[in-house]
Amino acid sequence: MSKNTIIVLGVVIVLIIGGIIVFSFLQKGKIAPEEEPVSEEGFLEESGEESGETISLSATVLSIDIENSFLIVKPENQEKEIKVIIKEETKMIKLGLPTDPEDLPKEGGVFTPTEEKINISDFHEGDKLFIKTTTNLVDKTELDDVELIQILS
Repeated sequence: MSKNTIIVLGVVIVLIIGGIIVFSFLQKGKIAPEEEPVSEEGFLEESGEESGETISLSATVLSIDIENSFLIVKPENQEKEIKVIIKEETKMIKLGLPTDPEDLPKEGGVFTPTEEKINISDFHEGDKLFIKTTTNLVDKTELDDVELIQILS
C-alpha cells in the first residue's frame, strides 16, 4: 500500500470513530420522555394541589346537597366517595340523546347530542356524570375547582 492510501484509510477510521463518539454523547444528552407516575387508584400522581392539566372523571351521583351546592359522587371503578363542590363558574349541562329512531341520522350520518344548561336541582341520585377538573385526584375526597359537569342521559 502506498503512503497516501494508508493516510486516507487512517483519516476515514478516525472520522468514523469520532462520529460514533459524538453520536453517543448526543444521545445521552437527549431527555427521554418520562412516564407520569400513577397511583394505585389509577389517578395521576402530582406533587402539587393542581396539575394544570385537565383531568376527567366518570362518576355516579350518590347524594345531592342543594343548600350547600355540592354533590357526593362515586368514581367509576373506585371505592372512595368524592365531594364535588359546585361554584358559580361551574358549567353544568345535560347531554340529550334521541329517543325516537326517526331522529337518528341515516347510515354514515353524524349525530350531535343536544346540550341543555341545568342547575343543581336537576341532579338525581344514580345519574351518570362526566366531570372535568384541574385538581389532582390522588388522595382527594373533595373537588372545589370543577370546570364542567355533564349528565349523561
